Amino acid sequence: MAGARTRTVALLLALGVLAGASIGWPGVGAAAAPATGVTALAPSGPCTTEEWQADFRSCVSRLTEVAEDEVTCRNAPTPTAPDSGLAGWFATRPDSAKEPGPKGFYSDYGYAGYSYSTYDIDTGCATAVLHPDYKFTNTLANGEFMIATAIVGASNALRERAWDPRSMWGWADPLVDQATKAVYQKVFSVFGIVTLCVVGLYLLWRSRQSDMSNAMTTAGWALLVMVAVTALAAWPVKSANVADGTLITTLGVVHDAVGPTSKDTPPDQCPVPNPEACVDNRPPAVRASDTATETMLYRNWLRGVLGSADSETAKKYGRALYDAKSFSWGEAEKLRSYPATREGTIRAKKQQWARVAQQIAQEDPEAYEYLQGVRDMDRVGAGFIAVLAALLFAMFDLTASVLVLLGFLIFRWAVIVAPILGTIGLLRPASTGLRRLGNAVVAAVFNIAIFGTGAAIYLFAVDLIMSTPTLPGWLQVVLVWLCGLVGWLLLRPYRRITQLGGKGGSDAGSSPGSWHRRFFRDMRAAARLDAAEPRGTGEPTSGRRRPVVAEQSRLRPEARHEDPVPSSDRGDRPDGRGRTGDVAPTSGERTTEGRTPAPRQRRQPTTWTEPDGPQESPSFVIYRPGTAKPAPERSTPRIRSEAR
Repeated sequence: MAGARTRTVALLLALGVLAGASIGWPGVGAAAAPATGVTALAPSGPCTTEEWQADFRSCVSRLTEVAEDEVTCRNAPTPTAPDSGLAGWFATRPDSAKEPGPKGFYSDYGYAGYSYSTYDIDTGCATAVLHPDYKFTNTLANGEFMIATAIVGASNALRERAWDPRSMWGWADPLVDQATKAVYQKVFSVFGIVTLCVVGLYLLWRSRQSDMSNAMTTAGWALLVMVAVTALAAWPVKSANVADGTLITTLGVVHDAVGPTSKDTPPDQCPVPNPEACVDNRPPAVRASDTATETMLYRNWLRGVLGSADSETAKKYGRALYDAKSFSWGEAEKLRSYPATREGTIRAKKQQWARVAQQIAQEDPEAYEYLQGVRDMDRVGAGFIAVLAALLFAMFDLTASVLVLLGFLIFRWAVIVAPILGTIGLLRPASTGLRRLGNAVVAAVFNIAIFGTGAAIYLFAVDLIMSTPTLPGWLQVVLVWLCGLVGWLLLRPYRRITQLGGKGGSDAGSSPGSWHRRFFRDMRAAARLDAAEPRGTGEPTSGRRRPVVAEQSRLRPEARHEDPVPSSDRGDRPDGRGRTGDVAPTSGERTTEGRTPAPRQRRQPTTWTEPDGPQESPSFVIYRPGTAKPAPERSTPRIRSEAR
């Protein structure tokens, strides 16, 4: 009876299960249908090259996930910050990087990630020991890239500051203001009065010569210097900023016209709903930094990681690998603000590297060997090419930036030292230092305009060369160097900071103590009024060549010279053995021996004279051989001239 009851209960339970299954099965099938539909909407298969270049993050999410143990075992690299390493000393996030729009590697990542590391080397997960050969060669390649990134970083930093001097010299405005006013009050206002007294005495001294033109020139010069120095002392910062603003406006127009081209997207072709994202907000200097960083550093880094910068593998996975090895400016700021998110961000970056590396191993085993670090000597070669390319690029770019910065610095120093030099420069014969300062300012204006324009043209040429895919890499580097060399040779005459402004340092007045000697020499020359001078005004004749005048003396014809050379040119003695160039001193001067020389005689013009001897009628004697007749005697006896 009990067994029959048990079988009945089992039968009823089976029937209940069958009934529940028949009722619930359509619901299960209906629930499964949407899941199939979601899977169909998700992208299937690997991305194309264009999709990887457009949005590599979504393409990485399609790849197969790698276990965390394998990521750790394969030694995925740890990402670095944009301002890390030696190049990070020059790195600063551009203001345009915080705005929407197209950006380059420099704007997004700075100088992060430009180093090599080994991955998936068969040394076992339980040990961290690396093969000695791989360790040495990778260290050597990393050292080369450290030098290359430092060179490019210095070039980019100087260019950005040279093309925007307000960000470079803004700290100097308080210095210019306080130093100029202090020098004006303590030096010019005190010692300038003494100089004005000397100017007055000088004018009184010159008035004795009745030389009104020189007196008015001296007075006008003193007035001009006084007004100029006072104006600079009243508005020192504004004076420097006016020069900056004028040159910045001029260079801005030139850079926008011939600088690196912007990458604006037309409004009708902009796929982003926000139209500001299609406008290139980068200034020309930042666009040039993006171009230099990508061509000189990123492409050479790809050659060491994937074996080539132009292969299909490099075009598809290069950006994703670089992003996995680098922190962007935004990510670095987020990690510094929220340190707790650092481990999760690093773990996500390593997972991205492992996914992309696994895909490369399946598609391109040769490129995967470069990624592992097995082709270590090729990495050394890529690092050497990076150093060479950076040096050849920065030769002209660094020089132009330094000269432009030097020109803007000269403006500020000129404002500061103008009261000092103006204190002595009020006196026109002693204004050599002030004139040289003005020459340096004028030369600085020319150098800024010329080298700023030359740098813009050079960077435009570099952009065109590096963006031409038909040119091989070695030819691109050579053309970049040749463009810089030609630019330097063409602008070489203007490289000296005082060449265009006037006299150079080798001219008169270059030595510190020469101005006072010229000043007293002019005063001595003005003190004597020589009536024999061509103008007769007593002007200084130093440096002028005396006219050649033939002198007439009472010497015999046999002792006279054939050429009419003045005695002052051939010496004091009649035989011409005197010192060349000696001029007889005036009556008011004494010679070194203490004797008073004879007064100088007035020179007479050269005229033709008759011979001293008497003229007589010529006589001839004809000799005929064979005749015995004597010659006829002269009718009158011959008398020598000495006996007359």
